[in-house]
Amino acid sequence: MPTYRVLVNGKFDHPDAETRARLLAELSDHQAIGFTEDGLFTYSAHLGAFTYRVTLRGEEEREVLDEAELKVMELLDAKGYPYRDVAGKATCMDDIKIRRR
Repeated sequence: MPTYRVLVNGKFDHPDAETRARLLAELSDHQAIGFTEDGLFTYSAHLGAFTYRVTLRGEEEREVLDEAELKVMELLDAKGYPYRDVAGKATCMDDIKIRRR
């Protein structure tokens, strides 16, 4: 099965004061960059947009995109964070060619 790196972007949808305070309190936990099998959820202090980076295996790109988008929406729903405009892009790591000199 091919391995994909999936980048899912979205926006926080007007979080209330309590939600903003929770997001800002957890900010330092969400500053890592990279792709992991568990997924990394990141955002900045202005609380406009967020990014979710995950490495997944699957037969089709659309299947992997749907899985990644569902994962981030479940994460946001579990925390009670309002969101909108969730969309992902996948890159098949098996298709990447490394140029050597």
